[in-house]
Amino acid sequence: MTHDSLSSLRLIAERHLTEAQKVDGHPLIVLRLIASSDASYATVRQAAAVHFKNIVKKGWDAQNEDGTDGIVISPHDRDLIKTHSVELMCTAPAQIKAQCSEAISLIAAVDFPQKWDTLLPELIQKFNSPDPNIVCGVLDTMNSIFKRFRFVNKSDDLFADILYTLAKLQAPLLILFKTTGQAIDAYANDVNQLRPRFAALRSMCRIFFSLNWQDLPEFFEDHMGEWMTEFAKYLKYKNPLLEDADEEEEASPVDTLQAAIVDNLFLYGDKDEEAFIPFLPEFTTTVWGLLMGCTSCSKHDILATTCIKFLASLVGKPMHRQLFQDQATLKQIIAKIVIPNLMIREVDEERFEDDPQEFIMSDMEDSDKESRRKRSQQLLRAMCRQFESEATVICMEQINMMLAEFQSSPTDKWAAKDAAVSV
Repeated sequence: MTHDSLSSLRLIAERHLTEAQKVDGHPLIVLRLIASSDASYATVRQAAAVHFKNIVKKGWDAQNEDGTDGIVISPHDRDLIKTHSVELMCTAPAQIKAQCSEAISLIAAVDFPQKWDTLLPELIQKFNSPDPNIVCGVLDTMNSIFKRFRFVNKSDDLFADILYTLAKLQAPLLILFKTTGQAIDAYANDVNQLRPRFAALRSMCRIFFSLNWQDLPEFFEDHMGEWMTEFAKYLKYKNPLLEDADEEEEASPVDTLQAAIVDNLFLYGDKDEEAFIPFLPEFTTTVWGLLMGCTSCSKHDILATTCIKFLASLVGKPMHRQLFQDQATLKQIIAKIVIPNLMIREVDEERFEDDPQEFIMSDMEDSDKESRRKRSQQLLRAMCRQFESEATVICMEQINMMLAEFQSSPTDKWAAKDAAVSV
């Protein structure tokens, strides 16, 4: 069969699907195809899962400002889809699971919780599954659903949804976090058991972030010690089974979990919650140590920038001045954190070679705010607000040292001059 013939058949098939999705009952037919247990249908099931997700994305919200392309999902079909979608997600293969999870999140964005009050209890029930991959998938879905609680203005409707979610989820989430930690201790030598559980912990931390973003809920304040004990445990966790010394780009499961935990610490520290203040000295030391262990490899970029952001948020507040006022501490922050993270790395050189204009613009226009360089500059600005004279003296010492290093070998040490200029 020629290429033109294949293209023609594809266009015909796409037209048939476009028309079929406007017919009542079509989503259920697709759902049954996805649920098929016939191994020979694997590719078809995956394509059906993508098609189903696209139907939901386009047609579930009848008020979609971009229109629904004529897709009409009847109330009967909607009820059946919501009845079976969670179980289907939990029993489907990984690639299909991801599409089902996204479809659930899309439906929840429209219907949860008012029109889908069974969703959260059904997801929470899956916490009891002995399969960590099922638990991980459920938590991924929850994380996607609850992201809508972040970075939005307060409203009565928003708080009603948050309170509904808290009432059902806050206690089971803490229990699951602790029992997952117990399982991690029990499977310390089994990487296949560890990986999904670390992914689950990371998703729970992101759910924690969403539930706490607007205000500190009473339950989390009452159980602050339990959460912080668990967080401290993983900020100090090490396991060579989960680390690849030769990997330079992809963050390890431990790194991604630690970054999520530090993000939670930043959230609490930024809120100036009184209940959190007693934990700050220990976490400040721990995060500092974590940052000192980050290499210059891109796999540590997210962890490093998150740690720097946390420290900058504390340095910039007069109420935390005593944590950093020692001269030796200030010197270490500048010499061991700010300067090394201002240095141009090999990966930065590669970015420059690939697209010089974009690299220069992002560096000049402050568009790359999450980079190590930008976060380090923010930390230094926060230090200068609190400790202007001390920070100025230390910075001048460092600048003179870097300029002297450049003068000793301009061709090889140009990065030192660049860092000096960036201070």
